[in-house]
Amino acid sequence: MKLYIAEKPSLGKGIAEYLPGQKSKGNSFIQCGSDVVTWCFGHIFEQEDPDFYTPDTVPVTSKGKKKWRFEELPIFPEQWKRRPKDDAKAQIKVIRDLLKKASVVVNAGDPDREGQLLVDEVLEELGWKGKTERIWLAALDEQSVKKALANLKDNREYQNLCNSAEARARADWLMGMNLTRAFTLRNSGSGVVSVGRVQTPTLALVVARDEKIERFKSKDFYVPRISTGFWSAWEKRDDFAGVDAEGYLTDKAAAAGLVAKAKAAGQATVTEYQSSEKQQQAPLGFSLSELQKVCSAKLGLSAQQVLDAAQELYETHKCATYPRTDCRYLPEEQHSEASRVFAGLAKLGFGDLAKGADANRKSAIWNTGKVTAHHAIIPTGSMQGSLSGAAAMVFEIIVRSYLAQFYPPYVFRATKVVLECAGEAWKTTANVPLKPGWKAVYGLEVFEGEGNEDTQNIPTLKKGQVLPVTGAELQAKQTKPPARFTDGTLIEAMSNIHKVVDNPVAKAKLKETSGLGTEATRAATLELLVERCFIERKGKQILSTKAGRDLVHALPKELTDPVLTARWEDALGAIASGTVSLEKFESLQRDFVARLVETARKTTLSIGEARKPAGGTGGKGRGAAGTGPACSSCKKPTITLKTKKGSDFYKCESCQSCWWPDKKDAKKLGTKWEAR
Repeated sequence: MKLYIAEKPSLGKGIAEYLPGQKSKGNSFIQCGSDVVTWCFGHIFEQEDPDFYTPDTVPVTSKGKKKWRFEELPIFPEQWKRRPKDDAKAQIKVIRDLLKKASVVVNAGDPDREGQLLVDEVLEELGWKGKTERIWLAALDEQSVKKALANLKDNREYQNLCNSAEARARADWLMGMNLTRAFTLRNSGSGVVSVGRVQTPTLALVVARDEKIERFKSKDFYVPRISTGFWSAWEKRDDFAGVDAEGYLTDKAAAAGLVAKAKAAGQATVTEYQSSEKQQQAPLGFSLSELQKVCSAKLGLSAQQVLDAAQELYETHKCATYPRTDCRYLPEEQHSEASRVFAGLAKLGFGDLAKGADANRKSAIWNTGKVTAHHAIIPTGSMQGSLSGAAAMVFEIIVRSYLAQFYPPYVFRATKVVLECAGEAWKTTANVPLKPGWKAVYGLEVFEGEGNEDTQNIPTLKKGQVLPVTGAELQAKQTKPPARFTDGTLIEAMSNIHKVVDNPVAKAKLKETSGLGTEATRAATLELLVERCFIERKGKQILSTKAGRDLVHALPKELTDPVLTARWEDALGAIASGTVSLEKFESLQRDFVARLVETARKTTLSIGEARKPAGGTGGKGRGAAGTGPACSSCKKPTITLKTKKGSDFYKCESCQSCWWPDKKDAKKLGTKWEAR
């Protein structure tokens, strides 16, 4: 018997649907001819708590937990131990019993490092020593699943990927458990000083941005302009008396003098004229962070909402490829599938756009050499069920991005003119659209950050040509502070950490780093910071709270510096590629934690407890026991939990059944997991 172990029920069902043989449902598994598909519910094993590794002589609290003391710090496990999650014991028994009958196991975790570890750790804990294969599912449509089933790999080829995930888990445990305890013990306030490998430097980014905005002092500056049938602005000179150190013309009288001199001169001479047709290719495809950035700007969705929608498109509707990707390119071998995808999209309501796409056109997105573990997010050309809400909006953005690759370039005329008037240089540029090309896919709309081009019509000119000055004016402006973070721009900052680092040396070194966290974890990091009341959302904006600022100011720079954390993330990537060992990485983490524990001993903090919002949940997203809607089978109240991706679901602790919240009323039970 070949036993497929999927990461979650929906993934298991997606595999079972396309396996040969008669299908029959068992207790948390599906029989498919001679083979069987079962599943986990995310991680069904977890790391033991610190209390497991500390001596039994440690005093206990009134609740029976061992007291936090510096005497036990740092806590470094001699041998790492996992334990079954309380709500997963029934499923673990199902998997254990099925393993006894299996001749081959197929790891069907999500196609990423966490999915690799999630199933590998189950096999390790249950003592499986037999043959193991790996299925790598980039998409869950019929063609993709059947192709993956026909190309199973030896699971041993993914050992480095598993080691990378294990290293990440151990690093998070070592830092979180030890440093949270150490700094909390030195806190004279009432709050727990929560420290995390990714959450703390991410919080520091928000705090730094907010404080920069609050320190910002706006100043007036002026832009002299002349009209010669088109407007041109004065070219600043550093040696001009009215220009400050930052390059702004702040002297109003000097600015007005420039306007007066230009009016008096009455004419301007063309000293430079350039005009040519230029082309702009369609933007590359979507990585998850780029999709989150665009959907935040265009739709106002949070990073987690975009991830949830993209995951729904992948798992439930099978209409989009795997979402947790950091790549914006597509493999060239996949180009031949374009016509099939077009035909499918035409049936889904995109007929007019698909008709205008040229399947033979090959844009810059097709580059196998730049494809990482996963390619860009694209539509599969098929769909199960129907879409609504955020999923429908996100799907449309993904579809248009894909189809744009098969449209001609956007063509525009780029013009630059420099004039001499009254001894000063005056410059204008213009980009005038000629052919919409791929922008027609967006109805000539463009993403946020574009669309600010000067499109004034400039006639054909010659160098030395004299033009009459028909007008002159002085524009008064004010400097603006940097914008508050939104979900989209914060995710972008986490992904491209060099863009928010001021030190030029560090900036150069960080251009090639992975950033803070991964595509799969960044949205959850933001939600964790919101849950712990370190940041809050106001409309689209993300702002730090007093508790968040107090925490960042109290901790040593090594814990809040995003540069160090980004380099740790690169080390995890090196483990996945086999160039750094798990043991070496963990040794460095232990040295780092030991040093920071000693720093904590000499630190004094005063941080109050962060106030939870009304109705909020604490900890790892677990709600109060027995407060959810009643189980449809045993009628007992359910509890609210979160998946490892951060999505809410209901679970009955009595019969172990799980449901998604109802789509129309989140307080009611929706689709049962095994029914998906």
